[in-house]
Amino acid sequence: MDLLIWPEWPLALGALFPVAIALVATALVGEAGGRFGVPRVSGYALAGLVLGPLLLGWFDTNDLTGHRLIVDFTIALVLFELGIRLDLRWLATNRWIVATSVGEMALAFALTFGALWAVGTGAGIALAVAAIAVGTSPVILMHVTNELRASGQTTDRLLALCALNVAVSVILLKLLVGALHGVHSGWQLALLHPLYLLLGSALAGAVIAVAYLGLRKLVDPASEQGLAAMIALLLAAIALLTALRLPTALAPLFAGALIKWRDPRPHLWPQQFGSIGGVLVIVTFMLAGAAVSAGELLAGAGIGILAIVARAAGKFGGAVAFGPPSGLDLRKSLALGVGLMPLSVLALLLAEDVRLLYPDFGARLLPIVTAMTVVLGLLGPIATRRALIRVRETRRGDLS
Repeated sequence: MDLLIWPEWPLALGALFPVAIALVATALVGEAGGRFGVPRVSGYALAGLVLGPLLLGWFDTNDLTGHRLIVDFTIALVLFELGIRLDLRWLATNRWIVATSVGEMALAFALTFGALWAVGTGAGIALAVAAIAVGTSPVILMHVTNELRASGQTTDRLLALCALNVAVSVILLKLLVGALHGVHSGWQLALLHPLYLLLGSALAGAVIAVAYLGLRKLVDPASEQGLAAMIALLLAAIALLTALRLPTALAPLFAGALIKWRDPRPHLWPQQFGSIGGVLVIVTFMLAGAAVSAGELLAGAGIGILAIVARAAGKFGGAVAFGPPSGLDLRKSLALGVGLMPLSVLALLLAEDVRLLYPDFGARLLPIVTAMTVVLGLLGPIATRRALIRVRETRRGDLS
């Protein structure tokens, strides 16, 4: 009689063991990069690519889908913190900063669309890639600025522009999806669905903000109880947004900005969130590599590189044109444009969401976005790091 008291041979380690090994490997690659002056997040992105179907095949798209909650929570956490740092009063008093954001986004959108349309991708794909190109990776920017302990004029503008980029990129892509609804299901759905997404996200953001302010009166945000309450709030928000089929990126960002507007004082951030957030970032990039296959990367490489060049020209040109009137000198304006380069996990998720709704359209869009995020997920953090070091806004300005 087999009482199942002896271990099987070969050992049945289950799914947890390879995940643990992959997590350690990803962390070590990031640490190795940090010791050679490369942002750790670039190491995480490289490890994710190695572990994914591109090379070792430890993870595939099913793993990314199965662990989507972890990725969504990480992005929501980062965007919530980014929103709390976004001072809308500051933007209202220095409107040249808003002009800088509008300028770099408009140029990035127009140049990316024009370049892709000129090579025959079709207007729909060109518009979708241009909408995604408007964005900047909040996870990478927050990670790099925190790693460098950066602060100053360029850093403040970089984070503010990143927040605006994320919001506008998501909105533009949802409007494009609305247009696709119009082609397939009529103009009523094309009009009502984007309106529902925008108003629903704004209302959800307000609810999150009210809940956060209420919880802050009951528990100390810097305490363990505050940490538990924050995690619970964001998890509940993601569950609600998912059930309502609302984008999980907009509401946390809106909520953070509303909290900052309501109370402009510096907000205490639970110290434990730094450790938890760091682990979640590692896991997120480890899983993001599961979305990258050799076939898709090769299929989208040519158009993706073209989109990267056009996007970079737009971001760079807008920052240089409008940076000096906003109070930045030319050197810092150049650094601002370079610092906006990263594009990563959120862009992949946006493209994947389009594919789930419209498989044929998404199958053409995803390889291009994949190629863009592979390059800008690896090299974008390096560009941002160098830009902030050049303007000496790191805690140790003599880094090289």
